[in-house]
Amino acid sequence: MTTANSPCLARRTLLPALALLLTGTLTLGACGSGSDGGAAASASPAAPSDSTGSVAATDNASAPQSPAASQVPTITGSLTQEEAGTSGTPAWGTGAEGQPAAEGSELIISDVRIGSHDDEDYSRFVVEFSGEGTPGWSAQWTDQAYTQGKGDPINVDGDFTLVVTGTGVTMPISEEQQAVAYTEPVRFDFDAVGRDDDDGIEEAYLDLAFEDQFQVVLGTDSQTFRIFTLTNPTRLVIDVADDD
Repeated sequence: MTTANSPCLARRTLLPALALLLTGTLTLGACGSGSDGGAAASASPAAPSDSTGSVAATDNASAPQSPAASQVPTITGSLTQEEAGTSGTPAWGTGAEGQPAAEGSELIISDVRIGSHDDEDYSRFVVEFSGEGTPGWSAQWTDQAYTQGKGDPINVDGDFTLVVTGTGVTMPISEEQQAVAYTEPVRFDFDAVGRDDDDGIEEAYLDLAFEDQFQVVLGTDSQTFRIFTLTNPTRLVIDVADDD
């Protein structure tokens, strides 16, 4: 007869407990592995520390951006046949005093063209609009131009900086307006479309509509200019002479 203190009884008592303990340990280990493996399979790999910025940049890409004045794209656009001509061009100094926009004007900047009139020695900057009304403007020479709203410095090539502030415009809100409107500031390189020694306008910067106005910043090597409008379509024309 085996007593309670018998070694055999102790072994029979301990063996089931030890087996249960081992089974529990293996089960927990298996569950742990399964949980980790499931998470790794279902979740994306952990992003590196700098990926958060990339994700944020992607999320913001669909929102309207205001790039620094030094980082906007540079493009060129040719004048139309009418704009390349000199018929009906007003005298130098025309428009220097400015002009108010027509009452109720709601214009959208739909195109910009630049060119050089070699025969007459001047550079031309044309802003075309869609919508109703006639643009207004004011002009002034400055040592330093700044973007509207944010106030970033705008630097353009040339000995002088002419800022033409246009009025009578509106932000493109509807899909129809956005389809034809400029949506980003742009630089224009006159050397790419004119003579190599063109000294009227060297470079231009278009600062888009902010509230009801926009800016054209011109880097020039001359202070002789004129500003006027054309119709069909509505356009604002800025000429700067080459005085050399």
